[in-house]
Amino acid sequence: MNDALKMFLIALITTIASQLLLGPYILKLQGVMPITQTSVAPKVEQGAPSPTAGTAAEPTKLAAPNLEGIPVDEARERWRAKGIEIIEEDERDGSGAAPGTILQQRPAPGAELATREIRVVVARKSQDVAVPDVAGKSVDDARGVLETAGFEVPAPTPEASDKPANTVLRQTPTAGEAAKKGSIVRLVIAEPAGIEVPKFTGLYLGKAKKAITEAGLVVGQIRRVEHAELGQDYVLKQTPVAGEKVPPGTEVELVVVAPN
Repeated sequence: MNDALKMFLIALITTIASQLLLGPYILKLQGVMPITQTSVAPKVEQGAPSPTAGTAAEPTKLAAPNLEGIPVDEARERWRAKGIEIIEEDERDGSGAAPGTILQQRPAPGAELATREIRVVVARKSQDVAVPDVAGKSVDDARGVLETAGFEVPAPTPEASDKPANTVLRQTPTAGEAAKKGSIVRLVIAEPAGIEVPKFTGLYLGKAKKAITEAGLVVGQIRRVEHAELGQDYVLKQTPVAGEKVPPGTEVELVVVAPN
């Protein structure tokens, strides 16, 4: 074999080997065979949800709505759909606000809700009620009736009267008058009229008895003692003493001179 033939064979073998080894790559470069993509991320359009979205999303956090000035029942109805529970924590006078209106809330409006609960203070819901009639009752019975009806009863005011002691003479507000629960009802109760005991000593028994009766008192026990200088039935001593204040009908005891 001559040298030219050898060179031709070597060139032919080299060409075939090159095509076998590099052929697929050359074809890919020419677009004849597709290039396989193994790790290219899919394109996500702007505003579209992430392919992994929703698998471990954090819960949506809410800001506390402004409930102040809204009736509590209306607020409950409005926010029930969002799962918010409104809890009445206290009542207080609303300074003109309608009963049941929300005056204050916790958390404050706009604050982030740690839970789905909002605690509120509402305008007092108590309504006017008729004041019970307690005239003629004992002060203890009257206080019980009024406190059961929701009223406060301070210490009663005594007034001299011939009615039994501690009997209710008057009340303010009057019976049947409309008043708010928790308001005050004042009572005036009977107190025996005080009588200043006159001086009976120095009188004789007959005049002393008459004076005692005229003063609204009662003649009590009469004790007689010997006396060398003063005459019979002369009043030496009295109990209670002159000037003392006693209830009507109090007995007055006398010490008088015994017969000689």
